[in-house]
Amino acid sequence: MKTIILKDLPKVSLNQFYAGVHWTKRKAYKDAYRLLIASQTKETFTAPCRVMYRFTFKNNALDCSNCIGMVKMIEDCLFPNDSYKIVKSIMITSEKGKRDSVEITVST
Repeated sequence: MKTIILKDLPKVSLNQFYAGVHWTKRKAYKDAYRLLIASQTKETFTAPCRVMYRFTFKNNALDCSNCIGMVKMIEDCLFPNDSYKIVKSIMITSEKGKRDSVEITVST
């Protein structure tokens, strides 16, 4: 089991994507995530695993289903191949906290 904590990623609600955000804005979010994650961890995962995402938000916590856009951008950075053969399941929780962060636990 491996745990990674990422801090201060941009808060992106799934509702923003449903509202028809232009592809260039989505790409900017993804690029920002890639840079921030690379600056905080060098971990990547290639073995079949289960992943738990525990989001904390200092202000205006998102409900867990609205965190899925952020999960996908994180997953694309940590898993070179995020197919069903590698990422077997995910679990998402969301809560108020002292800062914006996500604790990611990867279990093989």
